[in-house]
Amino acid sequence: MVATGAPLSESLRALVKFLESRGPGLRGSVLLLDQEGVRVYHGASSFPLPPAPALIATMNDQSLRSQASSDGTEIFRSEPVFVENIALENGLHACWSIPIIDAKKRVLGTLALYYAQPRLSTPEHLRLIDIVTHIASIAISREHEEDALRQSETAFRRLFESSRDAIMTLNIDKGFLSGNPATIALFRCADEAEFISLSPAAVSPELQPDGRRSDEKAREMMQLALDKGSHFFEWMHKRTDGTEFYADVLLTRMNSGPNSLIQATVRDISERKSAEMKLQRITQLYVALSQCNQAIVRCPSEAELLPQVCRDVVKFGGLKMAWIGMLDSATNQIIPVAFFGAGQDYLKTLDISVEADKPSGCGPTGTALRENRAVWCQDFRKDPMTIPWQEIAIQYGWAASAALPLHRNGQTIGTFTLYADTAHAFDESIQSLLLEMTLDIDYALTSFDRENRRQKAEDNLRESEQRLRTIIETEPECITVIGLQGELMDINATGLKILEVSTLEEAKQHYLRDFILPEFHKNFDTLYQQVTQGVNTIAEFEIIGLQGTRRQVEVHAAPLRDAKGNITALLSITRDITERRRNEARIQYLANYDALTGLPNRTQLDEHLRYALSLAKRSNGYLALMFLDLDRFKEINDSLGHGIGDDLLIMVAKRLQSLLREEDTISRLGGDEFIVMLPGSDAQGAAQVAQKILDIVAAPYQIEQYELSVTISIGIAVYPGDGINLESLSKSADTAMYRAKNEGRNSYRFFTPEMQARTTRNMQLVNALRHALECDQFDLYYQPQISLVTNRIIGAEALLRWNHPELGQVSPAEFVPVAEDTGLIIPIGEWVIRRAIQQLRQWLDRGISPIVIAVNLSAVQFLFSNLSVLIPRLLQEASVPSHLFELELTEGVAMHDPQGAIAILTSLFEQGIRLSIDDFGTGYSSLNYLKKFNVNKLKIDQSFVQNISTAEEDRAIIAAIISMAKSLGLKTIAEGVETREQLIFLREQGCNEGQGYYFSQPLPVSQFDTWLFHR
Repeated sequence: MVATGAPLSESLRALVKFLESRGPGLRGSVLLLDQEGVRVYHGASSFPLPPAPALIATMNDQSLRSQASSDGTEIFRSEPVFVENIALENGLHACWSIPIIDAKKRVLGTLALYYAQPRLSTPEHLRLIDIVTHIASIAISREHEEDALRQSETAFRRLFESSRDAIMTLNIDKGFLSGNPATIALFRCADEAEFISLSPAAVSPELQPDGRRSDEKAREMMQLALDKGSHFFEWMHKRTDGTEFYADVLLTRMNSGPNSLIQATVRDISERKSAEMKLQRITQLYVALSQCNQAIVRCPSEAELLPQVCRDVVKFGGLKMAWIGMLDSATNQIIPVAFFGAGQDYLKTLDISVEADKPSGCGPTGTALRENRAVWCQDFRKDPMTIPWQEIAIQYGWAASAALPLHRNGQTIGTFTLYADTAHAFDESIQSLLLEMTLDIDYALTSFDRENRRQKAEDNLRESEQRLRTIIETEPECITVIGLQGELMDINATGLKILEVSTLEEAKQHYLRDFILPEFHKNFDTLYQQVTQGVNTIAEFEIIGLQGTRRQVEVHAAPLRDAKGNITALLSITRDITERRRNEARIQYLANYDALTGLPNRTQLDEHLRYALSLAKRSNGYLALMFLDLDRFKEINDSLGHGIGDDLLIMVAKRLQSLLREEDTISRLGGDEFIVMLPGSDAQGAAQVAQKILDIVAAPYQIEQYELSVTISIGIAVYPGDGINLESLSKSADTAMYRAKNEGRNSYRFFTPEMQARTTRNMQLVNALRHALECDQFDLYYQPQISLVTNRIIGAEALLRWNHPELGQVSPAEFVPVAEDTGLIIPIGEWVIRRAIQQLRQWLDRGISPIVIAVNLSAVQFLFSNLSVLIPRLLQEASVPSHLFELELTEGVAMHDPQGAIAILTSLFEQGIRLSIDDFGTGYSSLNYLKKFNVNKLKIDQSFVQNISTAEEDRAIIAAIISMAKSLGLKTIAEGVETREQLIFLREQGCNEGQGYYFSQPLPVSQFDTWLFHR
């Protein structure tokens, strides 16, 4: 019955009956002691209860087994009571009373047994009594536990129902199971059923304030409660009406297993959180305001101040983002000039106007500037004013904004816009602080404007003269305070680093004078005396730290005074100027010397040359000036790298220096150009030096693994014949140097008047060429190309002519090299190709038989224009077949980049454009390149054709060229055919085509048309 949960009274009666059934004449009863241990009450019996002995037993709290052998005389010794003959009125004599004790040795009641005859217990009786009292103890204890549980449940239910905190139970998988009245009220549900019907996700916003998804974070919190037994945290909840609130949440595990239950206790802390956040925002903004004021003091310009203000208000003020925009009066747009925080990318495409009729002008920022008032948007994501920017606000976490107008000299010139991550963040106190900050910024902007106009800093110094004067004049790095006896009182971290000590205490073990080198002690003493007399002083010293590092320092020192004006100490602000002095020395060196070679530079050369010229003028003496330029130095740089090139220049400079006298000057102009000045040297002396230079420069150079050989070209001008000042001498020497270059290099040339004329002519051509195209001064002449087999015209070569209104007809031999040197050949060459293709299109439209138009291509044009794209495009635009267009190339196109040239020619060939090698046999002929060039034709140079009748060698060369061309599958064309004798020889040798005055001279288009249609 005990195991099945039967009532206690039934279980106890059953035990009494069980005992009575084991002993004839035996009667039993059970008395129970209440849980307070004060009152005895009836438990079970089969007859009226006897008095005192049973009660005596209840006062004894001892084990039955421990006293099994004791007799009745031990009744008052906290033991079971065994009375052999008690002589009760109901005819019972023997009475045995045994306490019922639980597992914790507490008395629960007593079991009393009575016999009709006097007797004592036997071991069998004791064993039976022990079993029965043990079972009774279990039954009574269980009854007590169930009573306690019922009382606990009643108390919990009363607490659950009356608690002001929301209490609910939930299953991690099934959701809410119950909720008390406080829960129903907190989440604004109609009843408990409505609350239970909600999912846990429904009582939370999608995201928590830390940006995490609520559903993911909620599962993590519940799992922590299940793992640890309980878990306490803050949470953002959402009510059924959509409002949100902060809460403290305590999750407690109620049981374990697969269907674990959790009790959640939720307390609304919105007011507390709001107060905390408000206090935090105010505190942060006070710090930001302080930082802003410090920035206003420190920053020397508006450009530095505004970014600093934005950074401080975000970093110290707890805001998400801040930006400052200035009004562009030309466009009425607000242009960001400073910003910091989350969402800076948004400002890159910002479009905010101040015009009220534009949507971008109706937001907080545009309105604040236009109406000159602060605009507080407390719920940025829901305010109708911010609709165009609400998606951006969600993206960057903006929940509220403030836009405050900025002023300069009383005029509204911009806005200060701030964003907070919580709605309603800008309460009255925050607004007051931000307005105060804006006033400070306005003041700074006005001050900066006044300082810019006056270009001085005195205005700010008047407001706080001593403090600001110290800041502006010293720009402190190391700050020290020195006592009147020269002892070190205080020093900052930078000063400790400069002195190479670890702590202030270590520094105080020395006088500051101990760190100053002895030769500067007098300077220090003077500074000390002046400052102690009240004079602000600046001095420079050289100091040495405890680790041996030497530094040059600049010290700004001023007296510190007490309230009465007495000098109490010295304040020094020290700047390490070691690097500055080193840089100044380096700058001074670079101002006079070449950084690579160490030679005097042009500045120093000019000074020496002016002095030498003045001496030469006074003494009617001579002076030689040489311009030197290394030959093909660029090829060394391009092939071996600039490092090798620099090493070569250094070695050349050293060799040149070794040749010169002490009074001579050599200077590097830059690149591979040098100038040598030889005071007192005439032409003969200059020639001797020039030859020595040629010889010494030409000797091999060993640089790393390379043995290099290089030559030099020299131009010489002599005072006074070639110039009387620096400019004229330099110009003459430079002209002579270029003559040496053009005449084979590795030589020297003296300046001559003819060079000057040629230089002048060259400059004239350059200037005229720059306008020739736009002035339509070019024209194309065409010279027919004839088949020597059929005697029919098969093509024409387009030849460029230039007719200048002042210079007249300029020869291509004169202006083409100039165009190549200046790069003008690129647009001119493109014009020639386009005009020739257009002319061929006109002839084809007029019905002539198709002929090939050949155009000469400059090597410069080949290297620097995209021919493989340009020519096919021009042919396509004019609808001219590509096989009717031929490019004439010289062999020199492959000299600088053979593989690149092959690639371009291959591309043109594959697109059907015909290619021929012009002036074949006169240049850098290479049969290897010729084989790879994919050309169609070789053009025999007229220099071979002219001497056919008299020069056997020329006839042999022509025959060889024609034979070689045939073996390579190429055609040949001879240019410069002027006589019938030449024509007959060429036909006999198998030359395919001819061109020259024998057939026709080059003709303008109109004459060529006549010649063409009447042939």
